[in-house]
Amino acid sequence: MNNFRNKQQGVVLVIALIALVAVSLAGIAMMRSVDTSNVVSGNIAFNEAAIQMADIGAEQAYTEIMGNLAANPNACLFVPGNCPVNTAGKSYFYPNVSALDVTSRLPTPTAGLNWSDPMLQTLPGDATASYSVHYVIERMCGKQVTGVASDETANLQVAPTFAKCKVVPIYDTPTPPSTVGLPLVGQGKLFYRVTVEVTGPRNTRGVSQYFFGVQDAVN
Repeated sequence: MNNFRNKQQGVVLVIALIALVAVSLAGIAMMRSVDTSNVVSGNIAFNEAAIQMADIGAEQAYTEIMGNLAANPNACLFVPGNCPVNTAGKSYFYPNVSALDVTSRLPTPTAGLNWSDPMLQTLPGDATASYSVHYVIERMCGKQVTGVASDETANLQVAPTFAKCKVVPIYDTPTPPSTVGLPLVGQGKLFYRVTVEVTGPRNTRGVSQYFFGVQDAVN
């Protein structure tokens, strides 16, 4: 009887050790799962912040677009040297639209891609800037838009090309309102594509594109 009881006590010890190991492994697995979830959540938060930061670049680009319309006699439409340039002296304001690279999804002008100077942004609570925003501005003009090969090298200073670029006519106000208005002579809505790239913590990278349609004089 005593021998049987001693054997039972040995089995209980083994079972207890197995249970302890199982509980320990489950605890370790839970800790790793929580750590992974925190990392994933942090990456998502950084990525969302990068997408929101892109609006800053788009707003700055829109301001530059509005300052370079035909209504401004000193715009780069008439004076190429007045086009916005980065600190290296390279223009990032392109008169023609380019195709997107299939891998990076970024514009690939044949002459090379020039970005604006990076705008450093700081998140609330951060002591240093953790995000960098830069952008490229393109007029919706070129072979990809018009289908004419000669338009690939055209520029805004050439009146016929300016008229062939992506333009929607602006109509006057009909009188009476029930009638159809006529297109305003020399006025149209021109389209621009702005590509914004944002880089941030943990190798975060976000690319956003914006399209602006603005009224301008069309030759």
